[in-house]
Amino acid sequence: MSDLTQPITNPELAQAVADMAAQGSRASREAVLDIVISKARFLAPVTISPAPEQQESAPLGEGTAIQFQLLPNQEGQPFFPAFTCWEELRKLCGPKNQQTLVLTFDDYAAMVLRDNRAAGFVVDPFGSCLSFDRAMMEHLAVRKQDRH
Repeated sequence: MSDLTQPITNPELAQAVADMAAQGSRASREAVLDIVISKARFLAPVTISPAPEQQESAPLGEGTAIQFQLLPNQEGQPFFPAFTCWEELRKLCGPKNQQTLVLTFDDYAAMVLRDNRAAGFVVDPFGSCLSFDRAMMEHLAVRKQDRH
């Protein structure tokens, strides 16, 4: 999980996705992947029980349960949604307050690779809709590890 003192906007990723859509080149796809695995921070919609007493970044107490949402793809496979900004998250939940955690690629990879219930994660499912299935996540996790 990540630092909540910074707003979640991901302008570098948004620009890379726009470049990828315009160019469709391997280099533009690689640029998106590099940002996803190394720099991007995502809003993950969750249900926290019992709800934290404070609205902002309250520490979670012992016995707190966190339930992550899953969205089915066209084949019905469940994916964790990952949103690049609040505007994208609002496409899922509308104006209501949505409990969230801030996660990175490493957080999603840990959840997907240790639990067979999720088929992967999807960035901005109602926008750019970048899907990362289990095999792709395994490949990207190895790629990231090899770079360090």
